[in-house]
Amino acid sequence: MMPRQIHQMLPFFGYGDAIGNHALALRRVLREWGYASEIFAEVWEPRLKGECHPYQAYRAFSHPDNVLILHYSVGGQVNRFVMNPPDRVVLYYHNITPPHFSYAVNGDLARHLQEAQRDLPRLIEKASAIADSPFSQQELERIGLRVLGVVPPILSFEHLQPSHPNRAESNGTMWLHVGRLAPNKCIHDTIKAFYFYHTWIERCSRLLLVGSAEGMQEYVDALQRLVARLGLQDAVIFTGRVEDVGAYYQMADVYISMSEHEGFCIPLVEAMHCDVPVIAYASTSVPFTLGEAGVLIRRKEYPVIAEIAHEVVTNDALRARLINCQRERAAAFAPDVVRDELRKCLDKVSDS
Repeated sequence: MMPRQIHQMLPFFGYGDAIGNHALALRRVLREWGYASEIFAEVWEPRLKGECHPYQAYRAFSHPDNVLILHYSVGGQVNRFVMNPPDRVVLYYHNITPPHFSYAVNGDLARHLQEAQRDLPRLIEKASAIADSPFSQQELERIGLRVLGVVPPILSFEHLQPSHPNRAESNGTMWLHVGRLAPNKCIHDTIKAFYFYHTWIERCSRLLLVGSAEGMQEYVDALQRLVARLGLQDAVIFTGRVEDVGAYYQMADVYISMSEHEGFCIPLVEAMHCDVPVIAYASTSVPFTLGEAGVLIRRKEYPVIAEIAHEVVTNDALRARLINCQRERAAAFAPDVVRDELRKCLDKVSDS
């Protein structure tokens, strides 16, 4: 039976974060397909107040013919709330960051992640699932959840067009990392690799760390102490959250990811789209997202990573090959391709 309406629910609806952006894009697609579609949240950022409803208000929308998509990555009341309505529930699984990354810097977050791990198996009898990557799919299948398919986040690249196209040109090489400054992203390893590049290869190089530090101030304080200890105060730039992220991709010569846990890793696709060569640690979903593109590293040998970055920046033939491969890989995440995969998964819900 075709769904009557398709709505979304999530514990936290954040402005500019990966899941928040995906929920907005998904709502737009569902409405284009003719479905009534709203977003319900437990907590939301003030600027998103007009984009969502309190999750308790869903009782007025609930119907056995509806599909309710629960975005799953952290704990929350909504993860238990969905057990009660008669709607057909579909988890959109964005993966759960292992709590141990957060124990020392954000105990509340660690508890929310533990809660998410605890509650996930309870949904086996109630829900089917969509995974954002094969890595996430494998996790779900191990606990017995029925996986409808793999559907990466719906991405829009319009925000990557810089509002000031020639802003802040530099004579030095720019390393870039985009994303929340969180321990699982292993920003400390990026800084250590950059130290060898900046000290022994190119003194006028810079490392741009673009992203929010909200909820992670203790970790950021430790990063800044590391920067000071290595004498990199003038070379490592913490930008905080930015609106014009496209300008930073335009400035970058190489994108670096040392992350040890990713459910998908959207900045890798953004870097590929912007023709920034990628060097990434081969953890969790990163090998899937990069495919045969970019440079995957399997050991964190900081001097070697610095030499690899130097080769990527200075070897024109290698750089051109990397960019061509990255363009091909980025095309696999084009909005139309992802929409088709989403449609196939929703058709399976209709047939069940």
